[in-house]
Amino acid sequence: MKRKKIALTGGPNSGKTTALSVLKETFGPQVELVREAATLVFSGGFPRTDNSIAHIEAAQKIIFFTTKQLESLAEKSSDAPLIVCDRGTVDAAVYWPGGIDDFFKQMNTSLEEELSRYDAVLHLSPPKNPAFYQSTHVRTESLDQAFEIDRKILSIWEKHPRRKIIGGTEHFLEKAEAIKNFVEEIIKG
Repeated sequence: MKRKKIALTGGPNSGKTTALSVLKETFGPQVELVREAATLVFSGGFPRTDNSIAHIEAAQKIIFFTTKQLESLAEKSSDAPLIVCDRGTVDAAVYWPGGIDDFFKQMNTSLEEELSRYDAVLHLSPPKNPAFYQSTHVRTESLDQAFEIDRKILSIWEKHPRRKIIGGTEHFLEKAEAIKNFVEEIIKG
């Protein structure tokens, strides 16, 4: 059986990290989880206070290549039939100051090539109710910024042939059920 790979994407605070926990608890050894490169980079001390173009470009380059390496490591070291990635290589392009086309040119790849890395895309949107939005030391965006990022991520992945979008709900259990059902379909083929 060919191993499959899913990009779990969406705006900030959409439940991606919680979804990964739910998937591991539900499917156990059938899934290998790939952590989000941006969280690793920013939690590891990469500064987020300088919003200069040079700073943003450096961060997104690091995130892009770290994502590729984390995915490659999972592919080489796991026997799980499904790899679930917390974000995909495509996501870094929405943060690129010079635009999406320039991002892929700078990374020496194309949108089409990066989309083809994933068998499916699962997009989660942030909660619509501001009372459910949480900032962290890594997630510094406001709710309005989170919605803008979510719109950009929705747009950049729109050409993927197998994409499921799960909107922002107040009750994560609704989202979790839809996530589990989609992943089960992917595992079963």
